[in-house]
Amino acid sequence: MGIENTTAHAIPANFWQEGNSHFASHSDKHIVSSRFYENAIPDFAEAGLERLYANIYCTLTRIGIYEGLDDIHTFAAADEHDIALLILFRIDRDTVRIVNQQVALSAGDLAYFAVNVFSRYPAARRIVGYALDTSIDASTFAFPVQILPQLQENVVELPPTADAYMRLLGKSTRELMRRSMRKCAAQFPSCRFEVLSTQQVTARHVRELVHLTDRRMDARNAAPYVESADIDRIVRLARSHGYLGIMLIDERIVAASLCSRVGTRHFLHLVGHDPHFDAYRLGRQVSLHTISHAIAVGGREFWMMGGHDDWKSHFLARRKTLASVTIYRSRVAALACWRTLSRNAARSRLHDLRLLVAKAQAQGGAGSRLLGHSLAALRHAKKGLRRLRFVLAGGTVKPRFRRDEDHTDA
Repeated sequence: MGIENTTAHAIPANFWQEGNSHFASHSDKHIVSSRFYENAIPDFAEAGLERLYANIYCTLTRIGIYEGLDDIHTFAAADEHDIALLILFRIDRDTVRIVNQQVALSAGDLAYFAVNVFSRYPAARRIVGYALDTSIDASTFAFPVQILPQLQENVVELPPTADAYMRLLGKSTRELMRRSMRKCAAQFPSCRFEVLSTQQVTARHVRELVHLTDRRMDARNAAPYVESADIDRIVRLARSHGYLGIMLIDERIVAASLCSRVGTRHFLHLVGHDPHFDAYRLGRQVSLHTISHAIAVGGREFWMMGGHDDWKSHFLARRKTLASVTIYRSRVAALACWRTLSRNAARSRLHDLRLLVAKAQAQGGAGSRLLGHSLAALRHAKKGLRRLRFVLAGGTVKPRFRRDEDHTDA
């Protein structure tokens, strides 16, 4: 991969001179110059990506660790003052694949990128983006486009102070957490919460947290959440943008949460606790302490990953759905990509069906109860299959205890 020889974290003076004056207008940005960097990532991209998108999944560090930085091209567009649009991409035969993910790109951003890409690369039939925060009206978009729900995140908008956050929690959640904390403090006077900074996080800390998550998954007869091969990647990311919240009892880590920070956004990656302390809800305690820390250092959003909507909603998380986007050069190009076109259409119908089922369940009645029982039976069968695979892979089935939802910990 080539790296442009420019001043680190600064836009080179020749950007405006060597860039192209725009031949198409951006719908909501006053772009005065744009430029492609072939097989290169300019030096200003690292800081530019973090400033524009403030998302750990769109940092050069994370991309380099999980995907590598080879064969990446860069498109940059600037207004009169600074870079206003910065998109990394790869070219796979007739497909341009956007590397940026989990970032906000408006319909105008994507249309402007598309018109530049299709002009520069005549062989490109489609542009594919994964997990983008975007809202596109396909009926008015400049090119044929398919938008599909792809990834769910749970995002907490953080108030200025931890006290304000506690007041916003539901009364039952607030009282439950306070009662759990008092009970834990009374039983274990040595219990305390600490935050290890980026420089303090070590491979040993990460492995201890992974061990806690493994124990939790093992108690559920589930496969480990983190593969051994991923631990080194997690450590490298933590040593760049991460921090670790830990709860200690008698100087032993009994719960922990690993997060990263980009600007005023914080991202939860792993959370785990010792199952022996389920009665004290240490998983939720460490999550609450970590959110309070994020607020204290100026955080404005806390991303809690997808899944487990119920308990995360108690912490004021709101669901954010990120979309995959496929932009075709033309209707003829879309027909030439008929496999992708039909696969996306099928996925869209399946998503609509799931929404219809959820709506029917919410309405109540005998039909919804029957539907609910049928879905529960399918989920039970799926869990049974998962346990069987776990046993066949060498695991040992442990006694399973049915618990009320209120007694399960994070």
